[in-house]
Amino acid sequence: MSYSHDAGSTWTRCNLSGAFPGWCYALAVAPSQKNIVYAAGCANGAGAAYRSTDFGVTWAATGTTPSDTVLSLSIAPTNPNLVYAATPSGTIRTTDAGTSWTGVGGGTHLKAIKLHPFSPDTMYIGGDNGVSVSYDAGGSWTAMNTGLGGRKVTSLGFAGEDGFSLLAGTAGGSCYAWQLETGVGEGRGTRGEGRGTVSAWPNPFVAYCRIVGHERDEFSIFDHSGRQVGVARGDKIGAGLPAGVYFLRMAQAQAQAQATVRVVKTR
Repeated sequence: MSYSHDAGSTWTRCNLSGAFPGWCYALAVAPSQKNIVYAAGCANGAGAAYRSTDFGVTWAATGTTPSDTVLSLSIAPTNPNLVYAATPSGTIRTTDAGTSWTGVGGGTHLKAIKLHPFSPDTMYIGGDNGVSVSYDAGGSWTAMNTGLGGRKVTSLGFAGEDGFSLLAGTAGGSCYAWQLETGVGEGRGTRGEGRGTVSAWPNPFVAYCRIVGHERDEFSIFDHSGRQVGVARGDKIGAGLPAGVYFLRMAQAQAQAQATVRVVKTR
């Protein structure tokens, strides 16, 4: 593993595995604490993971080794101790910065994993069987392979504002995109198109937000997959919901022409 502190002009090499031969396949920086970096792969023929708290200058092996070679890492957006890893034998997770690792399923022959940046219980994995998604931190998984044509997935990433497109790189194929907000379309219409203007403030928000001019109306609340997760008045949207991305639509039947508004709860 090598690191640079001058935008790539110079690089310093780190030998993570010491005297043991090893390969580093995955690197991840904690979104909430940029000084914390994880590196993982294999060393001496077994899975290996390392952690740095000083931007990659020094490293220490995690308390226990992963059960298999790690090919991809993803760190929770607000918790640097919660890390998921994709391995050939499945998805594994640590909640304590690598002191222990447990399996969370998802199939085998995995090569990539990504946590949703605003919904940490939602994760995407890619591998020989395409792409799967879990909305409950790995408790259950659903395939999302429409359009992939049976191709093996080698990498995953987010693109666009706030990460609303999931990109999948494939072996011997191309790069594919899945629009994550297709469960509930986000309205961008104008009054001239017969769609009302709906806006939320503040947005993003911490505790709750309000729908300007519609504080007494009821709104149905959907997550980014299109599942309805609640109903609330427009003066207190988001109270009691976990951090995540949500879509709002007026609950009244006659308001179906209203535009859908997207809101982001940060914590």
